[in-house]
Amino acid sequence: MQQEALPPYQSNKNKMEKEDNTKKQAIVQGKNLPISTKHAIAICRFLKGKSISESNLLLEKVIKKKMVVPFRGEIPHKKGVPGRYPINASKTFINLLKNLSANASQKGLSIEKLKISGKANLASRASKPGRLGRRKFKRTHVLLIGEEK
Repeated sequence: MQQEALPPYQSNKNKMEKEDNTKKQAIVQGKNLPISTKHAIAICRFLKGKSISESNLLLEKVIKKKMVVPFRGEIPHKKGVPGRYPINASKTFINLLKNLSANASQKGLSIEKLKISGKANLASRASKPGRLGRRKFKRTHVLLIGEEK
């Protein structure tokens, strides 16, 4: 008798790999954050591959206007590295990084070995009540993942 080979989606090896990846990750989601989506995307790209402590230091420098966050696209009247100082978004990201480190320590991961990756998406835009809701507010969903490397 010949044994039939299992298709790849039914093998136990794939299930074990997925479980190992989730154990080595800490995740933070920020929903409907009142920051610009453009700034959030630039900060996610800026922090990619860095540790939590290094990211906090860099964002503190951005708040003090000692370092720029590089932006892609057209940034007018800038010499050198085209960038800006997204202060409000940086403060929000510092809070998210604190939550990420708390989640990592709760899962038993070492905070020094975590490398950050993240993404930002446009959220639904709430309108201001009164005056027929003429003004729409900025809203962004942010997902930060810390993986142990």
